Amino acid sequence: MARRGRKRKIGLRHPGGDLVRPQFDVRSLATLQPHRVWLPEEKRMDQKAASPLGCLNLLGVLSDAQYLAGVRYAVVVGKYRAVIETPRATAGAGRGYDCPGDPRCGRDPGESCECRQRKERYEGAFLAVIEAGQRAARAVARVAVHGEQCPRGALPDLKRGLDALAKHFGGAGRGQRSE
Repeated sequence: MARRGRKRKIGLRHPGGDLVRPQFDVRSLATLQPHRVWLPEEKRMDQKAASPLGCLNLLGVLSDAQYLAGVRYAVVVGKYRAVIETPRATAGAGRGYDCPGDPRCGRDPGESCECRQRKERYEGAFLAVIEAGQRAARAVARVAVHGEQCPRGALPDLKRGLDALAKHFGGAGRGQRSE
């Protein structure tokens, strides 16, 4: 009489009959990720190594002030985009920012409105980076906002744009909010 079903998998088993699964070292797998491989061994596990902007900071190409300015700019752009873009199923939780200060909601125009504040923060930061030049603004957008690698030859532009943002965000140290 023939057995039915699949053949039994070969391997070590627990006393209950379950297959013993090998344990992987998650830390060693993280150090082998393609965007971390080119960093020195001791810096691969740093949280900053998850983004191209952080990798440039870990390598000493960007200063801490430039790195923080890029991160803050990405937050400001993200908050502004949540206001102006339509809700999409692929973006975050699939919802945009529903502004209670929208004229359709009946809020008095004189009251403070979160979407207006987000727009003003974005415009201030964007004007600061665009004053450094269009190439600098493009490099900052690609690296800080979109998380792409710095294009070849664009590192001076990136630094110039991040310096302009650091100057713009200058008054905000740790504990203060500028977004």
